[in-house]
Amino acid sequence: MSATLAHGGLPEGVRRINLLSLVEDLGKRGLGLSSTATRVLRHYVWRSRDDDYRAGRICAVWDRVCRTADDLDLCSRAINDAERELEAKGLIARTTGGNGARSGLRSGGIIRWAAGINLAPLIERYADLKAAWEARRLEQQAIDTCKAEIRRTRRLIRDAGEPELIARADAILPDGRVAPIRRIERLEAIQAALAAVLADLVSDPRAMKTSDGLEENSLPNIQTQDSSPSCSGRMPEPTVTPRAALELASDEYRIIASAFGDPGWPSLIEASCRTAGWLGIGQRTWGHACAKLGRERAALCVLIIDRNARLRAGHRYQAKHPGKCLSGMVRRMSTGGFNLHGLLNARQGEPEEMAGATHMSPHAEPEAGKCLASLTSQILFRTASFMGDHA
Repeated sequence: MSATLAHGGLPEGVRRINLLSLVEDLGKRGLGLSSTATRVLRHYVWRSRDDDYRAGRICAVWDRVCRTADDLDLCSRAINDAERELEAKGLIARTTGGNGARSGLRSGGIIRWAAGINLAPLIERYADLKAAWEARRLEQQAIDTCKAEIRRTRRLIRDAGEPELIARADAILPDGRVAPIRRIERLEAIQAALAAVLADLVSDPRAMKTSDGLEENSLPNIQTQDSSPSCSGRMPEPTVTPRAALELASDEYRIIASAFGDPGWPSLIEASCRTAGWLGIGQRTWGHACAKLGRERAALCVLIIDRNARLRAGHRYQAKHPGKCLSGMVRRMSTGGFNLHGLLNARQGEPEEMAGATHMSPHAEPEAGKCLASLTSQILFRTASFMGDHA
């Protein structure tokens, strides 16, 4: 091989440290390099100069093997083995002079000729190494996302408290740990299996029953019976459909709910579960609300809180502390503190500032929509008053 092996240079703005970082980031998994080979290559790159990486230049070092061994505190055999490995990987070229010795000439800062370790193959592979690094980055991103989704799905299954489904989830991932798993194919298979278990949970009527024995397609009472004398008549309590509730939800909430199929209680419950996390409502608070109010009522509470959390700063009904709002709703509903029948039927005298926030689609159920609009405006205010903080 020619002792004057030149190269095409690195791209504009790329320096040797960037090239070396690519190699080290790819490491053993990306390039299959041993730690010794990586260490030797790093040494040779640092022994070169930045100007050697310009197009048309020669980038090489011609240190004797014994000197490199002394610099790295290795034996000469280890250096030779590492150089052969790097050559086999297409990262360096080994050239020799007429007598087999390593030598070279640098004049005016430019290498005129060299016989030793030539780094031209490494420089020419920059584009390939960059593409491999980008592919590794995207793969790692997909792995991290999949692991997070697996943890979230397992948490939802555990929170349901169905022993049979929990046992199925444990059989899919016995120790519950995804950190040691590095293959995206394996992670995707686990996630698909857990998603099937979660789908069974959503479709199982037993899993969807609330504390009042409501079924998936029934219209839940979103109020509890008030203990005040005004409700002694025991009038039938109003109901609201999922479609009417969604008409009063935020755009972001509706997008999340649409990802879980047609409007229904399963989609609202799942959307509220996710939205609760994004609002900073802890899983324990959400679970407590589901246990005390039933899943459907808890989902409606989160829908209302999410909607009011998006009101302008300083608005009378802005939900500044979503977690406190939900806890306050649970306490008030559980103790009969709300005149719930009155709240749903309070349609007169609503503040003008809330009128624009209770937009209803022409296709929405008008009576249920007005009821929930009133609940939206008043329940947050009364909850905040109860807590002593306009959340």
